[in-house]
Amino acid sequence: MADSHNNAKSHRPFYLAKLTLILYVCLVIYATITPFNFVGNSPLTPWAWVMAPVPRYIPIFDVLSNVIGYLPFGFLMIFTIFPYLRKWWALLFTVIMGLAFSGTLESLQTYLPTRIPSPIDWYSNALGVLIGALFAIPLSPEWLSGNIAERLRSTYFGQYQGFFLLMMLCPIAQIYPQNAWLGMGDLGLWGTRISPYWDFPLNNASQEILITAISSYGIGVFFLFGMRKQVASLKIITILFIVMATLKVLISQFQFSQTGIFHWWSLSLGIGLALGCVFIYLASYLQKKYQWYLALMALGTMILMVNLLPYNPYFVAQLEQLPQGYFTHVNGMLGWIATVWPFLAIYLLLKSRHNDLK
Repeated sequence: MADSHNNAKSHRPFYLAKLTLILYVCLVIYATITPFNFVGNSPLTPWAWVMAPVPRYIPIFDVLSNVIGYLPFGFLMIFTIFPYLRKWWALLFTVIMGLAFSGTLESLQTYLPTRIPSPIDWYSNALGVLIGALFAIPLSPEWLSGNIAERLRSTYFGQYQGFFLLMMLCPIAQIYPQNAWLGMGDLGLWGTRISPYWDFPLNNASQEILITAISSYGIGVFFLFGMRKQVASLKIITILFIVMATLKVLISQFQFSQTGIFHWWSLSLGIGLALGCVFIYLASYLQKKYQWYLALMALGTMILMVNLLPYNPYFVAQLEQLPQGYFTHVNGMLGWIATVWPFLAIYLLLKSRHNDLK
């Protein structure tokens, strides 16, 4: 009985996989049915695409992108339903859920004039789910369900899984071009912005310094508060900034070709980042309750600045150079992540207040 109890305890559900799967599903829904311009008077039935003829030309890019895009669904679903379903029962359930999820989105595309539902997309999505699930099935449940990943998360963030998830999302949120690097939370409201012809003593360079300093400081203090006191939080935050910068360079080469790798970097941005890092270092000596207040104020200030200060003309030019076609909806999804990240961070701060400010 004792061995059975210990075995059941070690095989507990992997809640981080569940949170990640929920986030992934939301992003896929957004990328699949944007711009949400549904037309209700379509003569087609929602399932008409199932019997549609196979296209004469099937772009390999479409098939591969659909397969790769649904790999995480199959992989994460296996660990989300563990230990309730295992092995081949888990595989069968995952494939059925993937077919239902993808089929529902294809049916919704019937009422979107800018989208064309296709059985080929459905088949390739199902293949991606199957491959992702087959990758997960041979792994030991402890690899994700209760030991390694959970121990890593609990070592750095204790009970707060949301902070760990936002740390994983933070580099992805920097891919989409922003008015100033790290300046997330831009709602795209032109009417709220100060005129670029203002007489206030700020120009594009000083504005970039201000946004980058406050943004980097807000991100850093947010994770300072979220991480446990026993860990080397400054080292982890430094690694996070290096990962964000490296990913930005790699993706910029893909987005803007070789000549645009460092288009987002400038001296003023470096100055702002250096100032933010100095403030993070000073904040590391403060108590958790003061870090909570500073993180909340910095993130709130960042949101206000990116929505009130005028757009840098170079930023507007970058948006016009973003790749279109296949990447239009992907760029929209990345922009959405960059927009909601600081709001999610503020929500986590407010949610954790009563537990840490005693």
